Order: sequence, then structure tokens, then C-alpha cells
Amino acid sequence: MSFFQPQRRLSILRQRDERPSRVSLVRSLVTANVIVLAVALGWLWATRPDVTLARMINAALVALVFTNPITILAHYGSELVQRRTLSSPRVVRMLWQMLAWMGAGGVGSMIAYGTLALLGVDIPLSRRTWSIALLSNGLIAIGIGTFVLVFDATGARLRRRVRLMGQKDFLTAELQAAQNLQKSLLPGEDIVIHGFDISSAWTPAVEIAGDYYDYLSFADGSKGILVADAAGKGIPAALVMAKFQGMAQALSIHVADPHDFFVGLNDTLRVRLDRRNFITVGMLTIDFDDCMAFYRAGHNPLLMYSAATGRTIFCTPPGIALGLAHGAAVSGALDPHHFVMSPGDIVVLYSDGLTEALNRTGEDYGEERLAAIVRAAAASPRACEIRDAILRDIETFVDGAAPHDDMTLVVVRRSATPAARQG
Repeated sequence: MSFFQPQRRLSILRQRDERPSRVSLVRSLVTANVIVLAVALGWLWATRPDVTLARMINAALVALVFTNPITILAHYGSELVQRRTLSSPRVVRMLWQMLAWMGAGGVGSMIAYGTLALLGVDIPLSRRTWSIALLSNGLIAIGIGTFVLVFDATGARLRRRVRLMGQKDFLTAELQAAQNLQKSLLPGEDIVIHGFDISSAWTPAVEIAGDYYDYLSFADGSKGILVADAAGKGIPAALVMAKFQGMAQALSIHVADPHDFFVGLNDTLRVRLDRRNFITVGMLTIDFDDCMAFYRAGHNPLLMYSAATGRTIFCTPPGIALGLAHGAAVSGALDPHHFVMSPGDIVVLYSDGLTEALNRTGEDYGEERLAAIVRAAAASPRACEIRDAILRDIETFVDGAAPHDDMTLVVVRRSATPAARQG
């Protein structure tokens, strides 16, 4: 066997779900005795500066005689309460815990008084002072028991944190691998459609994202440019989106009507996913006659720039997100916007992480800023230049603020006349 065993990746969820370890009796006794001795001797030294060493030793022995039976009874009483109230609400468990400590203080005090009497230590107590002593010792037991539990819980959290820090390199490597895998699910390069210049960007808010974009080919040969956004972000949204990506690619090659495509996606999502999950989708289709249509299933509007007028508009056709209703409702709600692009026209598909990007003061980027930068960059002959101008403008706006959400962007620029394409 090698003396140097490689460190293994441990389950974080199992570590989180572990029941807290029981406080050992030895730890309880040591902690309680240290506390009581420190308090008793400190109090004696502060109130009687002329106290002798013999008096301090005597006080320490008396304190130990009281502390140990109370601590032992409180320890086993706590274990009994934990076993019997395991399924009870936390408040109920704490009340029973305090009653157990109070009882341990009273019974333990009587044991201590009996022990001192056997040892010949005279502690004169009247009936009134006896009851007060039992009550006060019970309250002291509650305080000590609470301290011991808090001390042990704090130590357990620190030990768990140390274990998790030991897993940091493993987690970093796994998240990097997950990000690389998710990137591999996205198009390796932008689609080439004669007469159109297309460029995209995908930026996760954290290591992996719930955004997704793709270039699809339908059964009739028409093309689709799709941007989707799963509810939430991070790992849960990424897992949902990975499943959606496989469904979208598999379904697109078998259908020609985008309505059938959306209905198929919706019905499969409702079967495969939790009803609390949903996905918004914006899709642009281009047929062989260069006619275009924008379908919006609860997604952001389509930004449209006209080269002839220099104006931008946001196209918001009706539609509902996928996974929220049955297929017939989704199909009935979809009403695509049909249009034709002229040379120099631009359309921008994007996710809400782009327009909702926040700066340091909490202000969002917004649709107006997006429209303004597209107008300013519209003279650029390349879609990638327009894309880069948008990304630079967002980066300047947020000014180093942490990403608010995943950002996905697809820029489509009309670069040739329909006649040129037909030839």
C-alpha cells in the first residue's frame, strides 16, 4: 500500500446532510469544569482580594463536586431528548432540552449536597435558600449546556469548512469541465447563410449558464436562429438547458412548421421537467425566399434596425413561455411577426441578461441603450463588429459590477440583395 494516497473528491451534499456529531461526555465535563472553575475562582478573587490559597482550593473542590453530577445528568438528558424528539419541531426540541438541563441542575445539586455532607462539609441551608439554590443551579446548567452545544456546533462548522476548502481544487476542475462541456453544446461557429452576416456571443453569469443559442435546420430546409433562457441560472438552469438543447436539435429536423416545433418542445418539457421550470424562446426563421419570421415564446423582443430610416423598433409578437401550459395553448398564443430585411438592416436576438445588466448603482442597461448602440454601430459592415460594439458598451456601463444574469446575443445583418442570393 502506498503511503501517499491521492485525495478523493467527497460529496458536498452528503457532508451538508450529515447529522451533527454528538457531544462526548468527556468534552462536556472538561468544558463545564473549566467554565465553572474560571467563574468561581475569578469571582472569589475579585470579591475577596485577601483570599488564601487554601480557601481557593476549597472553593474549587466544592465547584467540581457540583459541576460533575449536573454535567453528567445534563449530558445524558440531552441525548434522551434528542432521541425522543427527533421528528419534533426545533422549538419543541429546545424547550425539552432546557427542561432536561433544569432538571439536571436540580437533581445534580441534591447529589452534590449529599456528597458534601458525606465528606463532612457543612453547608447550612434553610428551606428557602435550598429551593433558591436548586433553581439557580438549574439556570446555571441551562447556560452551561447552551454554551457547550454552541461551542460544539461552531467547531463542527469549522471542521466542515476545512473539509470543503480541501475540495476547492476538485470543485474548480469540475466546474471548468462543466463549462467546457456546455460550450461544446453551443455552435462551434456562426451559421453561414448567403446574403446574411451572423455573429453571436454567450457569456455565463457564473461558471455555467441557463442561456442557450443554436442554429437549426428544419425539415423543409429553412433555417432557424434560436435564443433560449431557462428560469434561474447556474447549475440547475444549465441542466434544464442541456436537456432542452438535445430536444430542440432532435425535433427540428423532423418538422417544417415552427408551430409544431414549439408544441413538441413544450409537451416534452412538461413531461420531463418539474412544473416550476419553464423556458423562454425567441426564434428567427429564414426561408428560401429570404422571408423571415420572429416567434416569441415569452422571450425578449426582437430589436430591428432599418437602414433606410435609421430607426430601431422592438418587435413583441404574442406568445407564452414553454412548459407553462399545454401544447394547444402554446400554439394558439404564438403569432409570429413576418418581415423581409433590406440590405444594411439589422436584427438582434438577445436574452434578458443583456438588457438587465446592472451597474454599480443598481441601474439596468435597458432596451434604450441597446437600441442606441445598435444605431451607432449600424454603419459597420460586419455583424461581429456590431456585436463587439454592444458588448463593449455593456462592459463600460456595468463598470466592473458583478454579472447579474447570463447574457446571450445574436446579431443578424442583411448584406446582399435577394436577387444576388437567388443567383
